[in-house]
Amino acid sequence: MRPDKTPSFIRTQHAFTQYIRDPKNAPRPTDIEERRMNIYRDLLFTNISSVISDAFPVLKQILSEKHWDALCRDFFARHPSHSPYFTEISQEFLQYLQTERLENPDAKDDFPFMLELAHYEWAELYVAIAEDDDSEQTAITDPLEQILSIAHTALSLAYTYPVHTISPDVLPTEAPEQATYLVVHRSTDNRADFLETTPMTHALLTALADNTELTTQALLAKLAQDFQHPNPDIVIEGGLSIVNDFIHRGIVVPV
Repeated sequence: MRPDKTPSFIRTQHAFTQYIRDPKNAPRPTDIEERRMNIYRDLLFTNISSVISDAFPVLKQILSEKHWDALCRDFFARHPSHSPYFTEISQEFLQYLQTERLENPDAKDDFPFMLELAHYEWAELYVAIAEDDDSEQTAITDPLEQILSIAHTALSLAYTYPVHTISPDVLPTEAPEQATYLVVHRSTDNRADFLETTPMTHALLTALADNTELTTQALLAKLAQDFQHPNPDIVIEGGLSIVNDFIHRGIVVPV
């Protein structure tokens, strides 16, 4: 066995953080008083769980206090967060639900829609704090002939469950036959808001999100072709109406 060449101060840091994260399965560093370790551990967990609670209020509300506390502690112990910023803890928590949570036997008691609900709540926070687009300063004078895209403060999303309706009184046990399509965006008064959309509108916004070179007319014509619509003019006319509405809402902006 090769000797461990890791500097002693790094080994001490690892032992310290492992105990802070998971005191039940990691030994306490012997050179640090247990009382001080516990104070620091509780303080750090309280801060992080408070951030998570603020970011996912509906998820916290529909879970029992015991379930919520166990979920936060599992995240605290399992997830190797890569960002030092408190504003990005919600994204780290979402990544935990997508990966490490599945390794926990208690995950069997989670709601089947939990990941989608968490993603929806994360999306609301994301658009609320996203930076504004510089392109919003450019005027849109001819939407059909201009190259347009989606604002940084908007996301077009598709879910299996109607996540925007979930509450303590609405807890679906099975996914409905129809998917839910939403646009989460920042409203004119700087609040996160949402709109229900259709599969066609979702496809349009998805195409616009990746758009860098097609005019709106060319993009709508391509969309009509992809959907094999017998009358492309109807798609272009209807799509233009949607685009104009979304321009007014600040969802669609110039490239």
